[in-house]
Amino acid sequence: MKPPELYSDWRVVAGVVLMLLGTGNWLVGLNGIVQYRRLVVASPPSPELYRNFDELDARTDGAVLAPLTQDERTISYAAAQMDFYHAVYLTGCILFAVGLMVSLMAFIGAIRRDARQAMNERARRATLYPDDQTPGIADARQNQPLPAHNRAPS
Repeated sequence: MKPPELYSDWRVVAGVVLMLLGTGNWLVGLNGIVQYRRLVVASPPSPELYRNFDELDARTDGAVLAPLTQDERTISYAAAQMDFYHAVYLTGCILFAVGLMVSLMAFIGAIRRDARQAMNERARRATLYPDDQTPGIADARQNQPLPAHNRAPS
């Protein structure tokens, strides 16, 4: 098996591309998770978030639905970004795994194809002549009839 044969196989190329794309997503997702986790963990939620809102009416609903402070808004955005980078990270892991499986199957297919070609070539070279002599003998002493158990069925 020669490298140009592997490069021309679309399954090998697709597997390698998926692995590279998956690795890129994996690393970008991991870096994003680490970055935004620092923001979320560094600023714990304030106790005011858990106060009781039973006395709300129609004119105060808008104030409750809006984030209470700028810090809480920043934490909310950081949590959303961290969720996004979790999705990127998981997608990268999946793409890498799929690319690895595709490449593995392509390499197994290439090895099987080469083995099949070698067996066919060997069978073609071992074809007997009508007088039970093997072809391509360089030395006359080797040009002997085949034993009965090695002859092709008639």
